[in-house]
Amino acid sequence: MKRSAALFLLLAASAAQAHDVRQLGAHVHGQATVDLALDQQTLEFALQAPGIGILDFERPSANATEQAALARAVALLKDGRWVTLPTAAGCRLSSSDAKAEGFDATATPPPAGQHRHAGFSATLQYHCAKPAELRAIVVRLPALFPGLHEVIVNSVTPHGQSRSVLTPGNLRVVLAP
Repeated sequence: MKRSAALFLLLAASAAQAHDVRQLGAHVHGQATVDLALDQQTLEFALQAPGIGILDFERPSANATEQAALARAVALLKDGRWVTLPTAAGCRLSSSDAKAEGFDATATPPPAGQHRHAGFSATLQYHCAKPAELRAIVVRLPALFPGLHEVIVNSVTPHGQSRSVLTPGNLRVVLAP
């Protein structure tokens, strides 16, 4: 499979997954998904996480403390502090975005007996001067957000595809050699 085709498939899957979050559909509490794609000198991440994994609530903020926690989480996801890349790769963040959905106080409450679903999405794009140095990446989400017990990282690089399951004790993603 050509690199551009692999990148397209990964990004298409990410877009479909992002659509699910906008609809605030069901998700697995405590589990996030990160899709990672490396194409030439471009490294991209797409994160989907349940609200309860990042914060300890999935409802509109009840007070100023919860509003501040929500703002901090979005800022941290957007600035890329949840990813550590090898210095030798010479990567710089070229674009980023993060959204929290389902925390809006004006949203229609869920029907009686049903749970509100809220979630986070984030995208990061890096330009890497030496992409061959990207042999391993640290994804610190389980360490930063204790509610995330498991982070599934799907990666596509010119060398192949892989899947890693990260936990608080294992934050390292080894990319296909």
